[in-house]
Formats: sequence, C-alpha cells, structure tokens
Amino acid sequence: MTAYRYRAISAGGDMVTGVMEAPNEAAVIERVRELGQYPVSASLATATRLAKFISRIGLPQRVPHRELSIAAQELATLIAAGLDLDRALGILERLGDLGSLRKSFGAVRTHVHDGASLADALDGESTFPKFFVSMVRAAELGGGTLDLTLRRLSEYLARSVAIREAVTSALVYPFVLLVTAGVSIIFILTFVLPEFRPLFSEAGQALPWPTRTMMAISDLIRGYWWTLPLLVLAGTLIVREFLKKAKVREWLDGRLLRLPVLGPLLAAIDVERFSRILGTLLSNGVPLPAALPLANAVVRNRVLACALSASAVGLREGDPFAHGLERAGVFPSVTIDLIRVGEESGTLDEMLLRQADLDEQRIRHTMNRLLAVLAPALTILLGLMVGALIASLLTAILSINDLALPK
Repeated sequence: MTAYRYRAISAGGDMVTGVMEAPNEAAVIERVRELGQYPVSASLATATRLAKFISRIGLPQRVPHRELSIAAQELATLIAAGLDLDRALGILERLGDLGSLRKSFGAVRTHVHDGASLADALDGESTFPKFFVSMVRAAELGGGTLDLTLRRLSEYLARSVAIREAVTSALVYPFVLLVTAGVSIIFILTFVLPEFRPLFSEAGQALPWPTRTMMAISDLIRGYWWTLPLLVLAGTLIVREFLKKAKVREWLDGRLLRLPVLGPLLAAIDVERFSRILGTLLSNGVPLPAALPLANAVVRNRVLACALSASAVGLREGDPFAHGLERAGVFPSVTIDLIRVGEESGTLDEMLLRQADLDEQRIRHTMNRLLAVLAPALTILLGLMVGALIASLLTAILSINDLALPK
C-alpha cells in the first residue's frame, strides 16, 4: 500500500482533502467516488527532493497552447469516431505535431490504462493548465459530451494562440527599441563616461550631483557586473517565496485590481475563464454548488477567488449567486446582471457562456489599445533616460571652467 493525498468536492460543494492508502491512484479515485464525493486530484503523498525544490522556488513551465489545441482537436475527432479513450490516446501519442506534449500524453495514457479518468490523468501532469483539466472534468461529470468539450477547448486555445501571436508581433518593435536603448545606456556608462574621469578628477566633489551619480553607477557596473545576475536571481526567489503567503498575495491582488486599465483587464481575464468553465459544467448537468469550486480553481486573483468562495457559502445557505457576487464589490456589474438574469430564467449556463464571449472580445479590444500606446510611451521613456544620461555629462563638461580647483 502507498499513501496518496487526494482532493475532492463533497455533495454540499465543500473542498475536502485527505490522505489514503491504496495500491494506485485509480483505487483512491474509486474510493472517493464511493464516499459520494467528486474527485479532483490524487497524487503521491511523498515527493522527491527535486520535485519539492522545484515546487518551492516556483519555476515556471511553459505550456504549448498551439500543440495543446491540436491535441484537443485530434482527440475529439478520435472519440467522435467511436474509439475508446485508451486507443485514442495511443494514436495521439504517436502524432508528430504534438512536440513535447507526446511524452505528457504518454503518461496520461498510462494513468487512464490503470483506471483513472481522463481529467485525473491530466491533473497528474503539470503540463496541462487548470482550465483545461476543469473543462475535461466538466465533460466527464456530464457524460457523453467529451468530444464536444474538447472541440470547444481546441477552438478556445486556437483563439488564445492567435491573440498571443498578435501581441508578440506588436511587441517586436518595443522589444527591439528596449534592447537598443539598454545597450546604448550600458555602453555609455561602461565605455564613454569613464573616458571623462581624468577630466573631472581635479574637480572632486564639486561635480554636479547627476554626474557623480552616473559615475557611481558606472563604477558599480564595471566593477561588480557579475553580481547583477545573482542579485536578480536572489530577488526573484525571495519575491516568489514572499508571494506564497496568502495575506501578501491577497493584498497585492487587491492593489492590482485598483490599477487603471490594467486592473479591469486582469479581472476580465479571470472572469472570462471562470464563466466559460462554470457555464460548461452547468450545461453538462453538474449542480451549481459542486461546479463552483471546480470553476474557482482557475481564478488566479486571490481577491476574486475569495469572493467566489464566499458566494458559494452564501449559495448553500439559500442566497442567490448574483447577490453574493454583488456584495463582494469586485465583479463587473454587467457580469452580475447577466448571472442574475440567468438565475431568474433558468438559463445560467447560457448566460455564463455568453458572458465569456463578451469578456473575450473586451480583452482583445483592451489589449489592442494598450499595445498601440506601448510603443510611443516606451520611446518617450527611453528617450528621457538617454537624454538625462547625456545631459548629466554635458552639464559637467560645460561647467568645468566654473568648478572650484584645489589650491
């Protein structure tokens, strides 16, 4: 027997966790289902030192959305053709278009072959994003709609890839501008500015303070440049560890939501994912109390996630879902209105999916506007930085005849 740590959702919608001894993950999932709960994940209670280290420092993993979109489309086609899941995953594993995902789907097939559901198998691999796992789980809980859900996922991922490529293309010029300006600033600080040091050596402290500041920065870069990567790495690890604290993360997320333009954009991204997954869960027949924790798992902003959790508690006490969101005061009014109409008319799933589509359009429009402003704003900012650097040098040169010389 091996110890497994599991997470599940009770019939009342509460998230429960525990440790269970079983021969494999499939046995854990089966026992959890026998208890009348919805299994969310099951994994070994012990981890290797390397896994613990990676989890502790929070190394990011890049998810290939293009390959994931292709995989979802191919898997949907195979399942719609009548193939069983194990055989469909075997064919998917041999596709050359999946790249690095082939190994991940190979591991998924192994879990499925051992008796795990597709959602549980996907959740066991860190490659797959939470919203992907939640959508698949929604299809499995609803029964008979896995191919349709996978097609929706493929279309959603394809749109995400298109948006990301558009953003990447729009960021090419600002990136080139940033690199060019950065190289120019470093060149001036490390090669040009030191050439004037003999000219300023007799001036001593009478140099203007901007020039003295630039000289100090130049000395720091030339003498201790090798410490800069170490400081960046150490700072990144410290910040990551600091952000793991729930209160700090919630405070920061609350401040981010209050930022002009960027705050509503971040909220819209989370609300769009939540609405799409919750709408899919409800359309597949999953009860709202059980669907809320699954959909809430994809919300990154802690303030929004806590508000949704509080709304779920109020829902179990008989309070309408829209009222709980309205009391939180952090969700867009249009989202609350659509949810209220959906609750009153019994079409909450349709309203949520419609809200997701509206949010996706708004996100794309906002990002296009931000990218249109980014290039000129960055040009002005970098121009001011280079101008300030050159001005500090020229100020010292032009005033050198007025500097007090030692007697």
